[in-house]
This record gives sequence, structure tokens and C-alpha cells, in this order.
Amino acid sequence: MNPFFRKLRWLTRRDAKEAELREELQFHLEETAEERKAEGLPEEEALWAARRELGNLAVVRERTREVWGWRLLEEFGQDLRYAARTMLHNRAFSALAVLSLALGIGANTAIFSFLDSLLLRPLPVADPDSLVMLTFHMRGGMRGSVFRSVHGRTDGDAKTGLTSGIFPYDAYELARREDAVFSSVFGRYSPGDLHLTIAGQGEMAHAEYVTGDYFRGLGVVPAAGRLILPDDDTEGAPGVTVLSYRIAQGRFGSAANAVGRTILVDSVPFTVAGVAPLAFLGVDPGQAPDVYLPMHASLLLAQPRPAAAWFADGNMYWIYILARLRPGVKLAQAQAQFAGLFHEWVASTAHTQGEFQDLPALAIKQGGRGLDSVRWDYAKPLWILTVLVALILAMACANIANLLLARSHGRAREMAIRLSIGAGRPRLVRQLLTESVLLAGWGGVLGIAVAFWGIRFLQVLFVNTNTGTTLRAELNWDVLAAAAGLSLLTGILFGLAPALRSTRVDVTPALKESGIGVPRGRGRRSSLQVSLGHLLMVSQVAITLVMVVAAGLFVRTLENLRSVALGFQPENVLTFRLDARQAGHRDPEIAMFYENLRERFAALPGVRSASLTDIPLIGDNWVTGVGVSGGELLSTNLMAVGPDFFSTTEIPILRGRGIDEHDGAQSLLVAVVNQRFVELRCGGRNPVGLVLTMRYRPQKIEIVGVSGDARYLSVKSEMSPVVYLPFGQGVLPVDDMTYALRTAASPLGLAAAVRDVVRRVDPRLPVTDLMTETAQIDRTVSQEIAFAHLCAAFAMLALAIACVGLYGTVSYTVARRTGEIGIRMALGAPRGVVVRMILRGVVGVTAAGLAISLPATIVVSKLVQSFLFGVKPNDPASLVAAAAILTGSALLAGYLPARKASRIDPIAAIRDE
Repeated sequence: MNPFFRKLRWLTRRDAKEAELREELQFHLEETAEERKAEGLPEEEALWAARRELGNLAVVRERTREVWGWRLLEEFGQDLRYAARTMLHNRAFSALAVLSLALGIGANTAIFSFLDSLLLRPLPVADPDSLVMLTFHMRGGMRGSVFRSVHGRTDGDAKTGLTSGIFPYDAYELARREDAVFSSVFGRYSPGDLHLTIAGQGEMAHAEYVTGDYFRGLGVVPAAGRLILPDDDTEGAPGVTVLSYRIAQGRFGSAANAVGRTILVDSVPFTVAGVAPLAFLGVDPGQAPDVYLPMHASLLLAQPRPAAAWFADGNMYWIYILARLRPGVKLAQAQAQFAGLFHEWVASTAHTQGEFQDLPALAIKQGGRGLDSVRWDYAKPLWILTVLVALILAMACANIANLLLARSHGRAREMAIRLSIGAGRPRLVRQLLTESVLLAGWGGVLGIAVAFWGIRFLQVLFVNTNTGTTLRAELNWDVLAAAAGLSLLTGILFGLAPALRSTRVDVTPALKESGIGVPRGRGRRSSLQVSLGHLLMVSQVAITLVMVVAAGLFVRTLENLRSVALGFQPENVLTFRLDARQAGHRDPEIAMFYENLRERFAALPGVRSASLTDIPLIGDNWVTGVGVSGGELLSTNLMAVGPDFFSTTEIPILRGRGIDEHDGAQSLLVAVVNQRFVELRCGGRNPVGLVLTMRYRPQKIEIVGVSGDARYLSVKSEMSPVVYLPFGQGVLPVDDMTYALRTAASPLGLAAAVRDVVRRVDPRLPVTDLMTETAQIDRTVSQEIAFAHLCAAFAMLALAIACVGLYGTVSYTVARRTGEIGIRMALGAPRGVVVRMILRGVVGVTAAGLAISLPATIVVSKLVQSFLFGVKPNDPASLVAAAAILTGSALLAGYLPARKASRIDPIAAIRDE
């Protein structure tokens, strides 16, 4: 039997074993006494001789228990019970310690759950360790490179170099032929949202095009039906699709019911071949597809993305490539063997000397955790938050260690008594560590609840910053194990130093102290104890300054973002998006359809004006070369807008006129330019009446008006040149449109009416992204808003912990110096002198903490520089304000025990001394 279970079994039979031990010892005692009686000793002397020969019965029992292996378990149980009683006896201290640890452990657990889902957790597929992902890196940027067009994520610039995981389709075919290192090669491309119609009900669904070997290469088993096969991914093959488990369950009741059903994707019929398993959410941790389509199935749609030309163009970068290594092949081998082939191929796509000089270099990476795209978005915010919550936990540990140090002086007499009657120092250290670990354990239990709500808050922070992101973090066993390990580690960290210090008492002086007194150590040991408490306090002050400065930077950023001049009025504006083309509408009817809806929306009660545009008021827009009166074509932002656009958005018309109902398909092509365009393209002269020319457009467009400037790409962006074009004239393609309704009252009150209008006109057309314009703007800066609120909360928590720690340290100092303070007051020292004497120590600790934290503050502020707006990382105002807040809080925390010290009764203090 396993020794542990043997001991456990013995523990459950403890009373019986103890009874057997007593009976056995009594039997040996009686037998020995009988032997001595047989030797001629009297009965009473024989009994005493037997006792002397057998020895101390209590010692014999103790040694026997040691042989049984009960001692450590018994002592642990004793320590645990004593620690629980100590916690109950010191309820205020225990509650403070548990709450502090719960906040620190809970915040760290919540962050770890996101790190686990992003960086640690492998894909739920077969053998994820053998999956690899193809990426490339090049020194320069896109200009002058082999890229003709890019449809996917790229990161970096001309200074840091360009990194991406997208390739031309020919590169995918090249990798497929390299079967010596890859057992399977597959790719995917995400076109975004497609229009899905099931049983006559339309909705926008996140789609993903995959190659024929995608599911087979990943080793995914269907929940029902079959998955996409290579024969499905050929030009001319029947349209089939695979649904996500969520869609199949929600729309058909079960995965099995979905198989064989016909659905419409952008009004094109597709047959549901199968359903993906519940646990499989694609290969991108941040994007969970609702529907999977064969790569070449895009050619069946009216507006294919990818188009037929994409498959044949070696300079079109758009497909993500993953592969599975053959058994026995290492990553380095695959890199060495395939990198040369890729270099030869990519060189064949270069056409100029400049393109040859900076070719993309292949880099094969581990792919078991999916694509890197979401990591590029979330890695830095997560690491920043990890640093912040780690600092909070470090402060909580330092604070509790300080409080334990202060409390240890009150327990010096207890420790001295234990040591004097034979308790070993390791035994006492273990007992005190049990108390601290029990505190940390309760903090960890409560921290799980904090982590549960923290994960929800972080979902808002990370997911809502990017539409379509479906990052999932949860409290799984790995996260719970990390929380348990963190609790144990923190319990040991903050409990070890006080435990060691508590057992280093001089027994004789400590025993002479009264029960209400405190030991007054002398010499080097006492100074080291004081120094440890002060060192912990200095570290808390330093960490708090870092937190307060970071919070100040984010709060100032938030103020700057909210005070920036947008150029339009977002209040009382309702926005939403419609995509009639994906619902089956075609040119030229689609423009009239959109205009008809605009008129219906404008007629709704409470709507002051209604318009539409091809992009959100805060979002992406078209960019192409535009020239004035035959001049040079320069990159310019283009927007297709409807009638009443400028009155709805309240962008002022400075010259000429705006765009109205008469600017249709049969009228003269016109445009409105903004003031920034006039300054940069027209030299400040009046542009009304001038003619615009555009790249790829032979028509000439007359400028009929000049509008004020507005920020479109983001709140942080600078004013840029913009050309507004009537959407009904067809200069820009008419696809999805964003409507803007200016209302007299609350915009969201019209949400039901808007949906009802769309449903009556075309029930297949879903209304998406319905929100106020203010909410849309807040979404673009939601990360900054969340960081500001989160850092402010962390800073307040850090400040509170530091003040509590400072209060405990000063209170401990006052308790140690009670006799000295009493003598000073007996000799005539006024109360003010006593208060100033104690506050000098507080100021010294605070000043030391401020001094050593300045370099760390500058480093941390630079780490968050990319999240700042309108404020420098080492902003002097933020540093001064943070230092002032921290100093004032420290003085307030120190004043309370200083004031108490000034009210000490000198006679009582001297008598205790």
C-alpha cells in the first residue's frame, strides 16, 4: 500500500491504535514487574524497577507515534487549528490581509486566464506541437517592394521592418509540393462578415475561406456530417459549407439537424456538409468563424473575395499558410530546407532592382497555438496589465509582511515561553508559516471570485476594442492551479521574514516583559528589524508612485481625447450599417434602394435629418490619387455620402454648397472638399468651380463646395484631405452603407422603429452596428478609457495599501518607543514636538521611496507611450501631482499614530518601561 494511504488509514484508526499502544505498554510493564518479583523483590519495588527499566511512558508513546508516521500530520493539524483560532482572534487584521490578497491574487488570476487563452493554450486539435505557421520578414516597408496588393495583417514599418503571415496563393502551392518536410499544408482567408440567410431570416456572420486540407490537416473531427474536403475546393465544385456548432445549435436546434440543409451566403445557395465541433473555434484565437467555405467557393459570389485574379497573382498577398511537420522533422530542418525554395520563388516575382534588394525572408514558427494576429493586438496591453497587477500583489505582500512584523512584537512573550519549554525554532517557523499560508489560502479562495468578475471586465477591455473579436478566457483548471500556486507562493513570501524574526527573541528579557508590553531589542539585531520594516515601506511608496503616475498619464490622455475637436457633432446621432448587396441587391437598383430607405428613416417621428455614407464617421475610408485641374495625383481620402450629410453631421459648409437630392446618376459629377484639401492641394485659393481628376477614373468632377475639417480615421488622427462624392453618382462602388440619423431626443429610442422599417422593406437585410455616434467614438478609444479607469482603480488601491502599511509601521515604531516618548514628555517635551519627531520618519521613508522610484517611473511610462495622447511619458505635471498625492496620503497615514503617541501618559509609559 502507498505510504501516504497507509498513514491516512492509520489516522482514521487513531483511537484504536492509541488504545492498543496503552494496552501493550501496560502488558510490558506488568510482565517486567512479575519478572522482578520472581527475582525476590517486593511487589512495590518490583513495579518501580519495571518502570525504571521501561523508561518514561510518555516518551515511549511519542517515539512509537514517530515510527507510525503520525507526527508531521498531527503537527500540521495542530498548526492549522491554531492558525484558524489566531485568525478568528484577530478579525480586523485577518479581514484586511485576506481582502488585500484577494484583490492581488484575483487580478493576477484574471490576467493569467487571458495569457493562457492567448499565449499558452494550444488549439483543440490533434498533435498541436507538430503544427507550424509560415511568416516572413523584410527590412523595408511596402513601398518599392514585391507587394502589389495586400489583404491581411501586416505589422511594422520601414524602420523596424515588416512582418506578416500572409502570402500569395502560389506560395501556398509551393509549400504543398514540399512534402519532404510537411505532411499537410493548408490555408485560410477571412473576408470578414458575409450575409447568411437561414429559413428566410438574414444575419451577418463571420466567415472564413479554407483550403481543402484545412480540417484534415488540423485533425478536426466533425460534430455532425463531414468537413470540407480537397474536392470541394476546386473551381466549379458545388457550393458546400461547414457551420460552427453555435450557429447549427442556435438555428437548427442541433448539429445533426443542420446537415444537408440549404442556406444562402450572400444570396447564393450552399449545402451544409457538416458542423465543426463545439471546442473548435478556428485557428485565430481572436476570431471564431460562424461559417467555413471552400477557398474557391468565393468565385460563386457576386463580389468574390478572394477573386479569381488573386489565385494567379504572385504579387497579391492574402492567404495565411499553416502546415504540419512530418514525424521526426524539426522546425529548424523545415526552415533550412524550405527557406531556399521560397527565396527562389519570391525572387521570381520581383520586377525591379529595388524589389530584388529587399525580398521577404521566410520564417517558420510554431503554430500549435494558432495565428499571431490577435497576439499583436493584445500582447502589449496584457503585459502592461500583468506588470500592474504584479505590483499590486507585491504591495499586498509587503504590506502584510509589515503588519506581521509589527504584530510579532506583541507575540514575543508567547514565542519566548515556547522556546523556554523546549520548542524548536524550525517548529515555530513552520507554525507561523502555516498562519501566513492559511491567510493566503483564504485570499486565494476569495480571489477566484474577484478573478471571475475581473475576466468579465477584461473581456470588455479587449474584445470591445475590436469589433468581431471573440476572444474567450475562462477559469479552467490551469488557471485555478495557477491561482493555488500563487496563493501558496505569496503566503510563503510575506510570511517567511516575519516568521524568522519572531523566533529570534532573547528569551530572558522577553519573559520579563509584561503581557501588555513589547520587547525592546538592542543593538544590531534591533536595527536590522527596524530596517526591514522601513525597507518594505520604502518599496511600497516606490511602487505606489509608479501606479499613481501611470494613472495620471491615462487620466490626462482620457481628458485630451474627450476634449479633441472632431469637426462634427456626435450627440443625438444614431448610426447603423446595412449591406444590401450581400442581401441580393445589384446595380443600379441598389443606390435607389438605399435612397428609398433614407427617405423612410427621415420621415420617422423624432428624426430631424437622415443621411448615409459608405464608411462609418469614425473608421476606414477610400484612398486614391486625386489631382486638381490636371495637377499631380496625390493620395486623398474619399467618402461617398448621401443628401443632407453635412446638415446631419453638422459639418459646416464654408463655401459653395453641400450635396443634395439633385446630385444623382444623370447629373453632372460633383464633389465637396474639406478645408485641409484646400490648404494642401489648392494653395488656399477658392476651389469652387475647379475640376478634380482621379486615378483609374477618366471622368472629371467639379468642386461645388468646401466643408470644415473632421476627424474620420480615429479621434487620434490628424485632419487629412477629404473629397466627398455623392453616392448615387457611382464614382465609388456602392456596397454597404452606414446611416446617420440626427434625432431630437434619445437616439436609441428609434432602434425598434429602424429595425421595423428595414424588416418591412426587406426582411433578409440585417441591421448591424446599431449604436449612437458617441458610443461609436468611445469604441475607438475604449482601450484608453478602460486603461484610464483600471489604472486609476489600481492606483487608489495601491495608495490605500501603502497608507495601511505606513500606518502599521509607524504604530509599531511608536509602540517600541513608548518609554522614550514618555521620558521626553515627562521632561517637558510638548505634543507638537512628539508629532513632528514621528512625522520626520514618515517624510524620510516617503522621500526615499520617491527617490528610488523615479527611474522605474520613467521606464514604465515609456512602456505605455503608445496608449497616450497629448501627453508625454515623462510629463512633469503628472510626476509632481503623483508625488504630492502620495506625500499627502503618507503624512495623513502617519499623523494618526503620531497624534496617538502625543497623548501617551508619561507616568504609565515610564512604569511599563
